[in-house]
Amino acid sequence: MVENYSATPDQLTLDWNCVGATARYHGQSRAFEFRLWEHSNGHLGIPDMTVIVSVFYISGLVANAQAEANAVSLWIRDATKANGFRHIAYESRAPTDAPNRVPGCKIACLTL
Repeated sequence: MVENYSATPDQLTLDWNCVGATARYHGQSRAFEFRLWEHSNGHLGIPDMTVIVSVFYISGLVANAQAEANAVSLWIRDATKANGFRHIAYESRAPTDAPNRVPGCKIACLTL
């Protein structure tokens, strides 16, 4: 986020907690929040080593907003895998029928 959006310390935070960390970026026309769960303790059937997308917002006023959203999605996937996480989830979506879905998870959760 620092490289792509010139984020300042006020816009980009990383808060550690008992299950991992929460990373937040809140810029002028974009906002992202990711929960980096190393340990889920079985909450909602979410497996350990899952990145949970809790906020994903790009203003429609941003030029090529859909192309940017696609690029950020690919970056999230690649960064997730590169940092040892094995799953990605979206807390505001119900489970999907995707072939790589995590069985028993109460939210949309995919194995990468």
